[in-house]
Amino acid sequence: MAQPAPGHPVTSYALCTDPHSRLLIVKATGQETWYLPGGTVEAGESPLDAVRRETREELGLALDIQPDDLFGVEWAQARQPEARDRLVFLWAGPMLSTADTDRISLQARELSAWRWATPEEAAKLLHPAVARRIRAPLQLPGRVTYQETRQQRTDRS
Repeated sequence: MAQPAPGHPVTSYALCTDPHSRLLIVKATGQETWYLPGGTVEAGESPLDAVRRETREELGLALDIQPDDLFGVEWAQARQPEARDRLVFLWAGPMLSTADTDRISLQARELSAWRWATPEEAAKLLHPAVARRIRAPLQLPGRVTYQETRQQRTDRS
């Protein structure tokens, strides 16, 4: 059996808000759980480039996310013994206007819906691991948080 490549998988997500401090969340096609826009960092791509690419592909929006918009970094322990730990980058995305959201065009093969959610709604709708990553206030330039999420591993061997 081949061993996985060394290192941690990396993902990168945007925390976009509206003027009412609601959070933009998306639903993956064929799933009931809501997520943040973003996804996997590809080989040779930076986390910043990945979040820009993912939001452009998923939402059809070219978001002006800058290096100073880094909101948080998390090391997430794998939930299963055969999985790998990963690094998660969170970026404070821009505050979107009605004109911005009127231009949202979902990537149909990946996403089935988007919506605004209050922080309380987001905490209930998002996957629990994603919901734990979000801390208010959502847009606080110059303050980056780091956290570690340790899982109770499920070993079924």
